[in-house]
Amino acid sequence: MPDPSSSLAAGVGAAASPTTPSLPRPQSTVQKRNWFATVSNQLLIMLKRNAILQIRYTRATVSQCILAPLVFMFLLWILQQADHSNQRKSVLSPAEAPLQGLYNCQGLTSSRPCINVMYTPQTVSINSIMTSFATANAARTGEPAWAMETAITDASFVPTSVMGIAPVPDATFIYDYSLYSPNVTKWGIVFTDTVGPPRNVAYQVWFNSTNVSNGTDLYGREVVSMMRGLDEAIISVLNSQPATLAITLKDWPVIPPSRLSDTIIQTLGPVFFFCSEMVIFINVLNLIVTEKELKLRHGMEMMGLRSSVYWASHLLSNSLLVLVGAFVTAIFGLAFDFFAFRNCNFGVIVITFFLFGEGMLMLAFFITTLVRKARVAILIGIFVFIVGLLFESFVFSSSYVGYIWWDSGTSPIAWKVLIFFPFFNFGKMFLDITTYTTGRLDSLTNTFIPGPGFSWSTLHSTLPAELLPTYGSGTTPAVPVPVDSWKYLLMNMLFYGVLTWYLDCVIPDEFGWSLKPWFFVTPEYWGLGRSGNQKPVEWLRREKAKGPRGDPEGEDPDVRLERLRALDEDFSPAVRIVNLRKSYGGSSFLPFSSASSTAKTAVKDLCLSFEEGKLLALLGQNGAGKSTSINILSGLTPATSGDALVYNLSVRSQMPEIRNIMGVCPQHDILFDDLTAEEHVKLYAGLKGVARSGWDKLVEERLTAVRLWKVRGQRAGTYSGGMKRRLSLVISTIGDPLLWVLDEPTTGEADGVHL
Repeated sequence: MPDPSSSLAAGVGAAASPTTPSLPRPQSTVQKRNWFATVSNQLLIMLKRNAILQIRYTRATVSQCILAPLVFMFLLWILQQADHSNQRKSVLSPAEAPLQGLYNCQGLTSSRPCINVMYTPQTVSINSIMTSFATANAARTGEPAWAMETAITDASFVPTSVMGIAPVPDATFIYDYSLYSPNVTKWGIVFTDTVGPPRNVAYQVWFNSTNVSNGTDLYGREVVSMMRGLDEAIISVLNSQPATLAITLKDWPVIPPSRLSDTIIQTLGPVFFFCSEMVIFINVLNLIVTEKELKLRHGMEMMGLRSSVYWASHLLSNSLLVLVGAFVTAIFGLAFDFFAFRNCNFGVIVITFFLFGEGMLMLAFFITTLVRKARVAILIGIFVFIVGLLFESFVFSSSYVGYIWWDSGTSPIAWKVLIFFPFFNFGKMFLDITTYTTGRLDSLTNTFIPGPGFSWSTLHSTLPAELLPTYGSGTTPAVPVPVDSWKYLLMNMLFYGVLTWYLDCVIPDEFGWSLKPWFFVTPEYWGLGRSGNQKPVEWLRREKAKGPRGDPEGEDPDVRLERLRALDEDFSPAVRIVNLRKSYGGSSFLPFSSASSTAKTAVKDLCLSFEEGKLLALLGQNGAGKSTSINILSGLTPATSGDALVYNLSVRSQMPEIRNIMGVCPQHDILFDDLTAEEHVKLYAGLKGVARSGWDKLVEERLTAVRLWKVRGQRAGTYSGGMKRRLSLVISTIGDPLLWVLDEPTTGEADGVHL
């Protein structure tokens, strides 16, 4: 066998030569199975492979489904215990403090001027009251007294500096001015002076509640200070002598609540549980894209693996991890005595976390169809992690924000778009659970309204009105029943599953292989339109009609002879290649350019035939098209034009059938570092369809032949380059293929080693 440095490209062998014009298809050792038997057999083989790898990666497997939930829940428990300690604190003797005065206003920004007080009407008595108010207020604040300004009568007036107390025409002026010039006036006072008897001075205070409120206090101390100052001034003016109303404020004693609340679980739980699920999510991204990047998936598909089986095996293997993680989360939630777990149906908790994990799993599958490099996939995974983390941190930190999507003032388009993201549906479902089990914080009293608990029947119940937030318009949101979140998670699984299936078929892989966008409506895709053996003469005439006319310019005599031999209708070889062409980089969408002017041709109208019982070597310099031709024959790369007939089967339309009778040793080793040589042979024998009863004999015979029998139990990652190459050769012989294609088979072999 020639040395690899001589550019050995391929070796093709077959059985005895036929004598009839119509070449019959010989039989290999691959068993004939129906669709169901093939799929089920391959699925079992792939599940076994996945199980072996998960066991080999014990630390990673345990970290994903056990350690990650435990660590995140333990951190959550620590935070919850700290919050419980804070809730248990008591203040039996709160300190008292005098009621302060009113300080200067501030505009929209610190540099913007403003008006402290507008008042109406402007009378002698009212002016005296406001002057007395300004004097007493200055004594309390230590700031200069607010000046009595000139009356403002123009509604478009814009202050150029901080103004004190300004009279205005009437209450309508105050309303209009605050409406068209917001964040300019801090206080508005409308007086009503009834002469009597008895004389009665009443007033109405206008203010911005968002500026003076104090969290649970809608009015705030400043409103009380304003009323105290006005009352003092009225009493002083009416009695013609100074009056002082000394007010001291003191809070109620604080004692621990009778029932502690899991506020941390309610606000931060979605964040921690999302992080726990993301460990599996990012691992799946890395695993599947790495297999794509290392061409391991292509290697298995060359041995007959169906794409549907590949995805189904990963779904089932990782779903087991998700299910274990869901049970671990539910069990530890009960162990840590979280209200959301203790007061909720166990099955509801497990199903919620399982469906969320499955939704994220299908999202990961979808992302893997878009990328070819593992590092890019991880970066995208981190991006999804950040987006989801922000969502869970802010959107579902409280029922007020979490349920605003279903308020009458919010467009329904928002939640109808967001339900396509699994973490949104999980956040809403977990918020439902915590609202039912933990309750809701009353923003006015700063106390928790306990929930009734979450039973199985609660899935179809609407949230009680007392547990729903009330928004500024006085309305409560029309929150969907909890079970709808499960339905949306199932929709996510179906949606991303369909996208994965479709994009996996239509997005070209690194070899350029893809199906047409409408592949799913073609009978051939479903195995209904593919015929058996092609009729060689008819096929040859069709290909000749589509090929170039006449002899190529500058063609060598021996090349011309081989071309005419391949185009001879009376010649029946095992493999016939006719007008095979492969171009890269051409695009008819480029402006002022055609595909032919921009494309780089790797294989140009190749015509070649392989006879049975013969070995053919392709020799040539780098870039001559040897590997490209082999990739086309093995189904890795689609041909731009032309076709090849392998035992009367078309490379362009009958590749699944060809793979049953073909063995391929590609240019690069397609081995799993953590599988042994014996496991490799059994894996590929199962995918190829070799009878299980012959696996042990196959392993011993083939590995002994290439001197790997003694190291059959060692992982392939520990092998030398030559040992890996010999194992790849063994894999290509599985099933006793009628066509054996080798691409640089001696790469890495030492001198003197014969295969």
